[in-house]
Amino acid sequence: MMSGFFRELKRRRVLRTAALYVAGAWIALQVVEVLAGAGLPPGTMRQLLVALSAGFPLVLVVGWYFDITVNGITRTGPLARGESTPDLQFADYILVVALLLVVATDAYILSLPPPVEAALAVAGTPQHRTIAVLAFDDADAGSGRDPIGSALAGELRSSLTRTAGLRVLGPETSRMLLGAGENILAIAAELGVEALLQGAASIVDGELLIDARLRGVPAGNKLWSARVTGPISKAVSLQEKLITQIVAAAAPNLDPDPLQGPRMKAGDCDDVYDMYLRGKQMTKAAGAAGTEARAMGRDLLREAVAINDRCAIAWEALAVSRTDWTLAGFTEAGAAARRALEINEALPEAWTVLAEIAEEEARWDDAEEFFLRALYADPTNARAHEYYGETLAARGRVKEALRHALESYRYEPGSRGVNWHASFAAKLAGDGELTIKHATINDELRGLVHPVDNDQRAEGYLLQGETERALEEYRQLGDKLAPWFLECVRVRNNADIPEKLRQAVRDVAIAHRGAAYGETEIWPVWNAIRCGTWIGEADPAVEILLGTEGAPTETKYFAAFFPDAKVLRQHPQYRALFRDSGLVDYWRKWGWSDYCEPVGEDDFRCD
Repeated sequence: MMSGFFRELKRRRVLRTAALYVAGAWIALQVVEVLAGAGLPPGTMRQLLVALSAGFPLVLVVGWYFDITVNGITRTGPLARGESTPDLQFADYILVVALLLVVATDAYILSLPPPVEAALAVAGTPQHRTIAVLAFDDADAGSGRDPIGSALAGELRSSLTRTAGLRVLGPETSRMLLGAGENILAIAAELGVEALLQGAASIVDGELLIDARLRGVPAGNKLWSARVTGPISKAVSLQEKLITQIVAAAAPNLDPDPLQGPRMKAGDCDDVYDMYLRGKQMTKAAGAAGTEARAMGRDLLREAVAINDRCAIAWEALAVSRTDWTLAGFTEAGAAARRALEINEALPEAWTVLAEIAEEEARWDDAEEFFLRALYADPTNARAHEYYGETLAARGRVKEALRHALESYRYEPGSRGVNWHASFAAKLAGDGELTIKHATINDELRGLVHPVDNDQRAEGYLLQGETERALEEYRQLGDKLAPWFLECVRVRNNADIPEKLRQAVRDVAIAHRGAAYGETEIWPVWNAIRCGTWIGEADPAVEILLGTEGAPTETKYFAAFFPDAKVLRQHPQYRALFRDSGLVDYWRKWGWSDYCEPVGEDDFRCD
């Protein structure tokens, strides 16, 4: 009976139709496999296989009832009187067995769990994968050994950022996620994270042990895990092995080879790598309680570079740790950063340190060049974007400043500092909505309902013309506000300004005259500057801004590039400052402020 069924399949050409369908399906799968490397969404191969498998039974049914002939599609007729079904040949048996094997193999493949790329794939998800690297646990905590887990995770993070197409969240956001407890997966999903890298690390008797795992978001399922161990002198090779596996698991379509070359090569820091890790982690100790640890960490880094002068990453870490806005700190930081870059030019943190020093010393051209070199070395470096944006804001290039601030936010959404800078840049660019958004995130990261130490959100409401809501926000500042300041907010757009407000601004300028930065409360001074700007009392505002000794270089420039600070930008003393400080020359070379433009070859104007 079974033989008769197969002979009927042959008469109706079902076997031939099935074979042709399988051959066509195989060709389609080969084409998709080739195109997968050109950017097809992850999981496309599996989705196509599911669709082809679903179509196979339909093809068999259609093949039973219909024939495709030169005359078109015709219904297969019943067996005519006296006609017999064709005998099965050896090739027919081979074909039946082959089709059964194809069906069994297909069923087995589809029964397996989806591969990593399918597990991570989300409808509409771009090829830019997002990963967060959380601080690793210290596997031998409590042993008295210096911890390295956070520093090692930082090294893996810095290496992963060099993978083109992989978005890696920064250390501050990773710390925020780590502190989220049971909410970590939900918060990670809100931030667009698709995988979390976690693990543990330790150095015992010269052996480095790394235990790493990758979890999917939001399900929390394990996507990959590995345990590697080896001599600390082979740490670079061990980390390179891990990076290749992590990229393959998190974003299999991406090339794991670093875009700008590795941070270090095998042999560069072999003899001091454990010292580097311990020193770097200690320099990141937080708060006043961490002062001694930070000092010890800097000493370890100094010892590391004394032993191995060719360890560029140790020089870079020393430079970052000494950027404390003091003369001694900047001197050591600058020297360390330059030495790091002599060895390896692709270290963005070292370039950023040099840029910050140049900015503080009003070397505008150098700062611009160094920031651009930092972003060339790593276009995803959040710190470089953040501080470059701050610098651009102080140069009056506020739209570019906002762009870099938002790019910094893309990689460090959980950073208070990044959100503060984004809010500030948005304020200077006149975007009230973004000002409020990032000021609110900043407050939420502090765990506060209302701001207590900044007026960003109030300024955002002023930009939107919502004076009453702005006043509500200002009131949250309490005694930080001068008593007359709220009235100044109310009447700032009036033609008739009360003389007592004008006098209040003048009084602050007189009281502040000759004072050094830090010798007086900042809020009354800032109240007077903003109020003076609004009501046209430019002279006392300028006196405060330009007469303060020891104020940070950028402070006097920021105030001039508020959208409503035309009275400052056009003030004779500010025109002289722009020209004498070299800012006009900087504008001519690198691009003009959003509020100023050249007039002929020698003059300029600001509005």
